[in-house]
Formats: sequence, C-alpha cells, structure tokens
Amino acid sequence: WALTPAPTATERPTLTPVLVSAVTPTPEVPTFTPTPDAPALLPAPPLNPAGRVGLGAYLVGTPYDGFAAVRRFESLVGHRVQYVLWFQAWGDEDRAFAGYWTSQAAQNGTIPVITWEPWRRDFANPTAEQPDYSLASIAAGDHDDYIRTWAGAAAGAGVPIILRFAHEQSTEPNSRLWYPWQGDPENYRAAFRHIVGLFREAGASNVQFLWSAMWLDGSAAEYYPGSDVVDLIGTTVLNHGTAVTTPWAQWRTFGELFGGQYQAAAGWGKPIFLTELGTAEQGGDKAAWLSEVFTSLKFNYPLVSGVLLLEVESDREWPDINWSVGSSLESLNTFRRLVSDPYFK
Repeated sequence: WALTPAPTATERPTLTPVLVSAVTPTPEVPTFTPTPDAPALLPAPPLNPAGRVGLGAYLVGTPYDGFAAVRRFESLVGHRVQYVLWFQAWGDEDRAFAGYWTSQAAQNGTIPVITWEPWRRDFANPTAEQPDYSLASIAAGDHDDYIRTWAGAAAGAGVPIILRFAHEQSTEPNSRLWYPWQGDPENYRAAFRHIVGLFREAGASNVQFLWSAMWLDGSAAEYYPGSDVVDLIGTTVLNHGTAVTTPWAQWRTFGELFGGQYQAAAGWGKPIFLTELGTAEQGGDKAAWLSEVFTSLKFNYPLVSGVLLLEVESDREWPDINWSVGSSLESLNTFRRLVSDPYFK
C-alpha cells in the first residue's frame, strides 16, 4: 500500500458541515419530486445481517428534518443505512443530549454517530483558543456536570449510540490547523479518558466511543487515549482532487490516502470506520475512485466495519466540490452497483 501523502499546514480534510438546529420534534418532512432527468428512486431493502461493513452518511438537516434526508438518500441509492452522522457543539444551542432524535434514529433502525465538539462554533476563526472548552478544562473536571447529564441521558435512552469526541484532533503537536482542540495530545488523551470514565460511572454501556483522528500513520499515535477506552477507530478520507487551489491539491487514489493509515491502525486491533468519506469530481474519475474504495474494502481492509459518506453537495471552504455519490449519474449508478454486494449491510 502507498503511504498517505504528508500533510501540509494548509491541508484540511473537512470543516464541520453547517448544522440545522432544532429543539422541537415536529419537523416538516419535505417531499421529493423527481425532475425528468433525475435518477429513478429505488426501494431500500432491509439491512443484510450477514454483511460485514455498515453504510452510513452525514446528510444536511439530519436529524432535525425527521430523517427525511436519510429516507431520500436510501431511496436514491437503493440501500439502507446503518449509521447516521450528526454534529453537536458544547457551546451552542444544540449542546443538550438529543434524546428525542436519538430515539427516533433507533426506531428507524439506525445507529446515531454523534460528533461531540468541545467549542462554540466559530468558522470565521476556527483555530482561536476557547478556554471555556479547552481539553485541559475537560480533563480537570470543569465540565463534569454537563458530561454527566449526557451520560445519564444516553444510559437512559438504552439504544446503541456511537460518540465521536473532538474529531480530527491529530495534527502535529502544537499545531492547530482548523479546530481549537488540535495539537494538544496530552490533554486530548486525558480529556477522552475522563469522559469515558464518567459515562461508565453512569452505566452507559450502550455507548461506544469512536476515536476519530486523521493521518493515522502520522502524529495520531500520540493522541491515542488507550485501547481500554476506545471501541472504534475512525479517520477522515477525502480526495480533494484538483478542485482546490493550493500547492498540495492533486488527485489521490484511495490506496494513497488510506493504505498507510490502515497499516498503522491495524496495530490497535479495533474495528475501523471511515468517518467522512468522499471524493471530488475534478482531476480524475469519481466512479473509478468509488469502485476502488468499495472493492478494496472487501479484499484489502478487513478491519473496516463502517463507512460514513459525506453527502454534502457544496463544500464549505471549496464550494466547487460536490462530495455526494450522486454528483453525476455515472457516479451514482456505480455506487448503487457497488453497495449491492452482500459484503455491505
């Protein structure tokens, strides 16, 4: 396998997608009216219990649209999803545990993957220090009341939940590139372990902790909080192609992006998730790139047990990038064929 290209100070796998926040569980569910040139919607069969890899997605509006986007995506690709990804921030109006939406996800037969971000969102200045939500303050117990509220609510929900705390943290030490919690391995490890301890005290055995890093063959090992507190390992895999006007922009194969990371992660012996997966159209063949991903998982990467697609049609930082598998009819039809393999749940 090829090694992942060395990151530069400007390379960014992703910024948190825009959230649609809501506090009332009475959403209006939009309807989808196909246009004459729209691809046909397909029936979504039940999840295949014998499959090895679960499919998931981040979809704009989820969960606050009542999972309408999830249903539309499932019909579009003709496949059920096992996981739904959404984001919640410690310092914003969506800071409370989303009990209603978590229960609704379970009733829909899906497992929520909640990205729990310790900050007040500030995309205009994303690397600015936020002392109120620092990793050191979390490790010191300053947020214990808040964490215990989540832990108790999660335990009470009694449904499977995956918690993804402070993702994409593993930049080189002392380097913050797009989140304030990056570059601090010691306090990251301490904060992660502290949170898991509080959830265990609350009896939240239904919660799995996803350590979701990046460049797993780089500085990530310094951030690894320990196999006793990590249930799942994740990494972001985005191929920006040539849509980005920076020196590092080039088309990269899935093997180039993930092969070295997989070798590094295999040493921890945990199931692996591709927590945000996608490719641009510019610079190469998107359908062929997706083919490489979903055929190589079966034969080359047996520890991968979950794939979460970044279904965003216009990237926040580079609007010309459409990450979604339906960015072209060729890409969509290829994806439909690939996930019809019974290897995928």
